[in-house]
Parts: sequence; C-alpha cells; structure tokens
Amino acid sequence: MSPEARELSRATLISDPVPVSANRSTSREINKKALIDVIHRENGISRAELAKTLGLSKPAVSKNVAELIDLGIVEEKHIGEAGTSGGRRPILLFFNSTHSNIGSVDLSLEEPVCAIGDLNFKIQGMRKIKIDRHASPKKKRQSVVTAFEEILSEKSIPSQKMEIIVISHPGVIGNENEPHIVDERHHDWTEIGLQAHLETHFGIPVILENDVGLSALGEVHLGEIRQNEDIIYVKCGIGLGAGVIVDRKLYKGRGRAAGEIGSFITSYGKRVEDIVAMEGLLRHLHELLYQAGRKVDLSFSIVAEMAANGDELVNQGIRQIGQELGRAIYNASIMLDIPNVILGGDYLLLGDAIFEGIEEGMPQTFLTRPRVVGSTLKDTSGVIGGFVLGKDEIIRQVQTV
Repeated sequence: MSPEARELSRATLISDPVPVSANRSTSREINKKALIDVIHRENGISRAELAKTLGLSKPAVSKNVAELIDLGIVEEKHIGEAGTSGGRRPILLFFNSTHSNIGSVDLSLEEPVCAIGDLNFKIQGMRKIKIDRHASPKKKRQSVVTAFEEILSEKSIPSQKMEIIVISHPGVIGNENEPHIVDERHHDWTEIGLQAHLETHFGIPVILENDVGLSALGEVHLGEIRQNEDIIYVKCGIGLGAGVIVDRKLYKGRGRAAGEIGSFITSYGKRVEDIVAMEGLLRHLHELLYQAGRKVDLSFSIVAEMAANGDELVNQGIRQIGQELGRAIYNASIMLDIPNVILGGDYLLLGDAIFEGIEEGMPQTFLTRPRVVGSTLKDTSGVIGGFVLGKDEIIRQVQTV
C-alpha cells in the first residue's frame, strides 16, 4: 500500500471517531467508510493488508468486505501468479467504478454543460446546451433532460444506473440544499426549477453545490497540480468567484460563502465582479473601441475571436481587466497563504492577454506572489467536481445499507 493511502486511512479513522455511546451499527458504518476509501484509492489490496492498515480485526474486515461485494461496490479478483509452492493466486479487492453513474450539470458557463461519469470520475459522455439564454424555462429544462437521455442512449447506459445528479450552481447554496444567494445575472438558468424537474423526471436525488467549489474539487482530484494539497480555484465568466481547497477538502466557511472574491471592494468603491466579469469586460471594451472610432456589436464569443486574431486594442482592454483580476487574486492568496492559483471558466478563451494582465496587476512585495496557471480541465472541471460529490453521496448511502 502506498504511503498516501496509509495516511488517508488513518485520517479517515481519526476524522470520524466512534463516539463512546456509538452502537454496533455506527461502528460498522465507520468501518465501511474507511474500507471503501482505502479500496477506492489503492484499487488492489488484500483483506489482510486492509486489516493491518486500518487496525481492524480480520473477521471485521471480512464481514464488511463481504457486504460491500454483495452490494457490488467492491470486486475481488485473482491477480498475479501463484506462489512457488502452488496454491491459488492472490485475491485482491478493487473498487467497482461502474457500480453506478453520476449525472452532472454546470450552469455557470455561457453554454451550460451536461455530463455522465463513473465513480472514478471518468466522463462517459458530455453535451453542451446550445439554447438561447432567454428561451422559456420549459425549453431549458427539456434541453437538459434531452442531453442526459442522449448520453444514456449513445453510451448504452441503463437509465437506472444513473443514481444521482449534481448541479454546479452559481451562488451560495444553503444547508437545506437550496440556493441562498444568487446574483441576478445568473437567473436565466438558476430560476427555471431545474432541480425539481430533474428529480421528478428521473426519480433520483438532485444535489446543488456552488459551481466554483465543485470546479475546485475537480481540479484537486484530476487537475494538473492535484499533488498540491492547498489551492485557490478562480472562475471568471458571467460571474467571479473562488473555491478554496485546504488539505484536499473544500473550505466553505461558516455561512457556506467562502471564496466570494467577486464581492471584494475596489479602491473606487465598486465590487471586483462588476468590473472584471463578462458584463464589465464587454462594457470596458465597447468604450475603448468607441473612443477609437470603431463601432462593433460585442458578445463574449466575438471578443474571444478578436483576441485570438490579435486585435491589439481588444487585447489591451483584456489586459486592463486582467490587472484588476490580478489584484483580487493577489489579495486572496496573501490572506489565505495559498500560493497555488488556478484560473478557469470562460475567461480561458481570452488567451495570453488575460494572464499577462493578471501578472501585471499583482504587486511586487516581500511576500510570495501567487503562481497562476490555467485550468487543464477547462469547462469540465465543474462536472468532474459534480462526480466527486456524487460519488461521496453514493458511498454514504452504501455505508448505511
């Protein structure tokens, strides 16, 4: 077993200690959680090694593993060659990533994304929702249902195997799994009753979570710098927010609003989001072009195309917006003492100019400047984060069986 898996297994037992008054059922649930966590991450381990690693008795491990095998979440396989004295090949335990499927929707992008994945966070199919943002709520809801059904059909996935859907939702999500605070610029997709519609149509649980937090989870599990335990993921597009990962866990804060860097106040009394997010960017570029005698009907996709084609004035304006974003990133990084920052969201389409502006906006001080890199997961980080959350919920349900 790897040192990382050993440390994880110990942390699992420490973070979920059995209360003095706990009954045997509670103890079994905790044992199952520890077993599943280690089997999932090691993906090839014997019962004896499990017992040794977790400090559990062999009978307790065997009983819990038998239940997990019956449920289909764990598989056993004969691996390798038999010993020199003959006998059976060793039997190892593996996590069954095809046990269930997870649906994931990211509503934060200009074109929302639907995807279905397995329990190892592998995307099995994905669709972009290409529909006018001003279409009726009914048409929008149906477009999401259609995307899921097309993926299920195309990939020959039985609909009953999709056990949960996670919606990557802009704004602050309350403890009651409902939006608590959502900026009106996101209402085109957040006010259409999607959660209830998907629950009714597919007959499965639908969970909401903050979009940037889910993207941060996706990055820490499958992104390029996932070896770093602490990261700040900054997502910029229609809105601006950050997800904070500490010790590989999403930090939400007491009010579940941690990471709302868009609400930072600038020196001229405006919120950073109002300046650097998509509306502010388009407004700033329109003014620059108008002053230069150029009248252009701008949209974000047109701006991205103009930037890619080397339009000097457009790239200058993007760098200026990037400078404001860089100052916000610097402040967040210094305050949290987290130097690793990932930029994701629609602004990746703006190319080098946005990163140049971010670098220019971060001051040179005696403190360590953050290292800002672009997301390698791009517009899939949110749906992958949805897979991570969905897997945890499925395993939580398995623990209680």
